[in-house]
Amino acid sequence: MQPAAGSLLIASAKLMDPNFIRTVVPVLDGDAGGSLGVVLNRPTETPVEQVLDPWRHLTSEPGVFFRGGPVELNAALAVGALRDGAQPPAGWRTLSDATTTSVGIVDLDSTPDDFLGQLTALRVYAGY
Repeated sequence: MQPAAGSLLIASAKLMDPNFIRTVVPVLDGDAGGSLGVVLNRPTETPVEQVLDPWRHLTSEPGVFFRGGPVELNAALAVGALRDGAQPPAGWRTLSDATTTSVGIVDLDSTPDDFLGQLTALRVYAGY
């Protein structure tokens, strides 16, 4: 069974893989070739401003990178939540086809100013 984008995967208490023990992973994208997600609950000590300074004002507390997973640890990925009634700016991709879904992926190559006042939360991940 292929988990749909927007689904949450919660690690079983019996899972002992150190990459996923005690984790919660939202599925950000998926197809027959596999799924893309990030570990929600692994903060690092690296401040976002140290690597992606233009995004620091939009990043939610604690303002650090989260370790998104064991793949591509030097790649950054951002997940955000749109404010109610906000029009999705360029650089935004909703996680599912549901029109009420306010969680999505933020393209970090887009302009942070386009997101000012549009987000209620933003978290940046190293890896996926």
